[in-house]
Order: sequence, then C-alpha cells, then structure tokens
Amino acid sequence: MTSTTPRPRSGLVPGIAAGLVTAVVGAAAYGAVIGITEYEIGIAAIGVGVLVGLAMMAVRPTSPVLPALAALFSFAGAALGTFTGAVILEVKLGAASSYGEAVTKMTDSFPEYLREDPKTLLFWAIAAAAGFSFVNKRVKAAREALAVPSDPRQDGTAQVDNFTPHRPA
Repeated sequence: MTSTTPRPRSGLVPGIAAGLVTAVVGAAAYGAVIGITEYEIGIAAIGVGVLVGLAMMAVRPTSPVLPALAALFSFAGAALGTFTGAVILEVKLGAASSYGEAVTKMTDSFPEYLREDPKTLLFWAIAAAAGFSFVNKRVKAAREALAVPSDPRQDGTAQVDNFTPHRPA
C-alpha cells in the first residue's frame, strides 16, 4: 500500500460491540422463550449463536481475532439465555418470591442443573460453532479480497500456461 491509500479497518471494535449487544439481546429473547413455553428449546440457543455471527459479520471484519470472540459471545449468550430462562421459571412456578431470590438460588444450583442435563452444553457449543463459522467465513473472504496479487515476473516476459501441452499430437 502506498501512503495515499487509506489503511483498511479491521472492524475489531465495531465487531466486538455488535457481538456483545446481540449476545445480550439474544440471551434475553432466549430466556423469554424458555419462560413463556416452560421448555428449553435447543434450537433457540443455536439461534443466539447465528444472530451473534450475523451481527459480527455485518460490520465487515478483517481481524482474525473476531471469529474466536464470536464463538465466545455466542456461547456466553446461549448460557445467559438458559440462566435467564431458569430464573424466570423459578419465579413463574413459585419456587422463588422475587427475581433477586431466584438469581441467588439459580447461581447456587446452576452447576447441578448442567450436570443433570448435559445436552444443554452441546447446544451452547453448537451455538459457538455457528457464531465462529459465520464470522470466520467473512474474515477469510475479506482478507483474501485485501491481499495484493503477487506476480513473480518482474522483467515483463509472457505468462507461461502450464495447462496446455507443449507438443500437440
């Protein structure tokens, strides 16, 4: 690049902001789904990961750090959604009188809850993989688009075509 060509932005800060906001919004929506239906729907957890991946992909990232962050935010968003849904259910079913009490109760019993239902962790991992794959695909495409094509021929000779036979039959 020359000094007059502006340096492309990595999209790191907007990607992080978009990922965090989407993870929190997705977690709230997933928690609401659990609270309304009284069922933990695993595909909704995966939906949190897809939303995080799409949001982070929309900022046109080029930073190689963002796919890992997308996986982390997706995993955390799905986990937060499960926790939020469990808290809502505690209050809704009368096991806790307030949300503060339900949060305290769920904080203490959440590890046991995960041991009883390990498939929840599987859905969180799938959500993380979904977020990672969306952003990774976009980062790879953006980095390839920014790559300067290299031409080893400096002397102006004609390009060699290696796919045609030298001696036609």
